[in-house]
Amino acid sequence: MQANGEHNGETNGHAIPGGPSRLARWTKAARTKLNMPLKWASYRTDAFPGATYPDRVYIESTNYCNLKCIMCPTGLGIIQRPKGYMDMTLYRAIMDEIGPLIGSAVLHSWGEPLMHPELFEMIRIGKRHGVRMETSTNITILNTERARAVLDAGLDVLYLAMDGATKETYERVRVNAKWEKSLRNIEGFLDLKRRMGAPTKVIMQIIAMNETRADVEAFLERWRRPEVDQVNVKHLDTWGDQVDKITQRADDANGMPMRRVPCPNLWYHGYIFWDGTLVSCERDFDAKTPLGNVSEGVLKTWNGPAMQQLRGMHRTGDFAAPACAKCTEWSWWQPTMWHSKGTAPKVEAHAQAAP
Repeated sequence: MQANGEHNGETNGHAIPGGPSRLARWTKAARTKLNMPLKWASYRTDAFPGATYPDRVYIESTNYCNLKCIMCPTGLGIIQRPKGYMDMTLYRAIMDEIGPLIGSAVLHSWGEPLMHPELFEMIRIGKRHGVRMETSTNITILNTERARAVLDAGLDVLYLAMDGATKETYERVRVNAKWEKSLRNIEGFLDLKRRMGAPTKVIMQIIAMNETRADVEAFLERWRRPEVDQVNVKHLDTWGDQVDKITQRADDANGMPMRRVPCPNLWYHGYIFWDGTLVSCERDFDAKTPLGNVSEGVLKTWNGPAMQQLRGMHRTGDFAAPACAKCTEWSWWQPTMWHSKGTAPKVEAHAQAAP
């Protein structure tokens, strides 16, 4: 989905109102950098179990959604766990604990984030901790009021999920969305961003699959413009090859890589659902392998016995957990001693040239 970048406590050169001091930002950056080789050693050898923390956290603000997209377990009605919105008391506790440690937080998973009534406050809370805040939207409810609120809150990165260069393709993929309304919302958002001088990075994104592949070039051409910072062509995530209706839409399926290795997500990222349930990654969309609840402490849970057991299974070549058994997405990235990446860097990123 996106590559992980380090965050220096500022947003594209703009200081964060009420954010951490310069010394606090420097201390956090140094601690995060020094944590990387420890985390890498833990991933490769288990030499430092429990001595690390995630550098990137995915927080499901809500799993309610207004669309029925054809490549999504939410849209297909497959996800069975309860729906809800993350309680702000829980969210504040999460950020108070790990905000001083992590580089990035992503406020979406299995729903439309803009449906959370306090999403903008969630962004502001993260920013006050010096966290790079990101989220994605299906655009359909990104009206002028919400657009201004997103920009005022200081969101660092917004992914605009369009998935089509024509009305026919877009409405076939994003079921219940209306092409004309989504285009108006995008144009309104881009115009407001320009007039406000807001530093939010805007990424237009299309998922490459059977239904959209013919639209990719036209999509790239349409959104190569100064107001858009980057255009992504994202490979279809099969969500661990758990849903045949989704896997069959892949236009680049290569099967399981020959040599399976432990999934780095277990050591580098945290995935928290709206009710506080910690999972291995968002591909465990029904929490079939719950790893505890972060209401008892994020790091206590992330380094707890259930997570350690799953990491141990991966180290011994046991990938029997339902979300892991047939997954190929684990191979999309591998960490190095000093760097990690986001959960889905298998993206053709087309950054716009500077004006």
